[in-house]
Amino acid sequence: MSEKIEHIWKRTRALRSTIEAHRDEGDGLHHLPDAIARAFVEANVYRLLLPSAFGGENIDPLTYYDLVEEVSSYDGSAGWNYSIGSSTPVILGDLSLARLGAIFASPDSCVAASASPPGRAVEGEGGYRVTGRFAWASGIHQARWVVANCFVFDGDQMRKSAAGLPVALGLLMPKQDCKVLDTWHVLGMRGTGSTEFEVDGAFVPKDMAVRFFGADSQHPYPIFHLPPTYFGYNHVSVMNGIARSALAALKALANTKTTAMTRTDLRDEPQAQYAVAKAEAMIEANRLAVKESFRELWAKVVAGESVPLATRARLRRHVGHAAECAVEAVQLCYRAAGGTAIYEAAPFERALRDVNAAATHITTRRVMMKEAGRVAFGLPPQTPLF
Repeated sequence: MSEKIEHIWKRTRALRSTIEAHRDEGDGLHHLPDAIARAFVEANVYRLLLPSAFGGENIDPLTYYDLVEEVSSYDGSAGWNYSIGSSTPVILGDLSLARLGAIFASPDSCVAASASPPGRAVEGEGGYRVTGRFAWASGIHQARWVVANCFVFDGDQMRKSAAGLPVALGLLMPKQDCKVLDTWHVLGMRGTGSTEFEVDGAFVPKDMAVRFFGADSQHPYPIFHLPPTYFGYNHVSVMNGIARSALAALKALANTKTTAMTRTDLRDEPQAQYAVAKAEAMIEANRLAVKESFRELWAKVVAGESVPLATRARLRRHVGHAAECAVEAVQLCYRAAGGTAIYEAAPFERALRDVNAAATHITTRRVMMKEAGRVAFGLPPQTPLF
């Protein structure tokens, strides 16, 4: 491990005490607490994947996976914000080097983005007028910039591609151009702040528009050339981290708990022994399979080659499988913990809420496994996220 990566790991592990001290606060606020947001800035989280030319750490996405998993084992919501905050710059490869340099000039350059539901962008002289209500904007409370995904209109006419499909763009604007709404009242991942925002006629210059999917950046940096398949890889690392937290909690509990009915130690119970082994095997297998399939994809990107459909399908199916296994691993630990699991003072109920909330994301739902199945049968995928 290089000295630089060792330093990043040291800095990342130092986040643990702050995250654990404020995670309950995040549940109440429905967004990342200021103390954690400040710690992220000090750790340069929002420029983790960016090239050094933009003040970034320029770490590779394989190291990034491990860092996200680690932070997510401290708290799922903090891990989600860490993941989203550090990976959103990946979609901005259409911007000029000058624009990228200005946006990421300081370490507090958090970008929040919403791809759905799409808004309306009417093209005019020099740019677009943006209107709409957007959802799932994780991290918007600590963001300085917001990307709103919009269908493009010429007057009242929706613009269509040569294939007859609506043309969509991501429009990047300062956060003060939108109104953040208080709608994030949810069961799990409460501290992510993945709430809605409104935009009412904000003007966005043409050179602040990006293509959410299928971007063909002109910059030499590989990180801007990742295919949309990347989204899911960054999300499942959070789920694996949450599963790790449940596993660690079960191991700790097994050394102290005596079951009420049999008066035996939990660690001597066959069901607990099975649960801990099964959960650990799934977590380990998830990490290996997802990272190895991404390694193949990343090698193509770094070499400047197009990523074959089969390679993208391999990553998609491993991400989908890992998401289902992370949920199962948490459930195994929850059930094995017995009545202890339902108390808020124990970490099991939070892990159960958070991992199931994360599993509702479009990139970790079964529809993506179905898409990988289409490719296995020689059929084209039906989603632009492939």
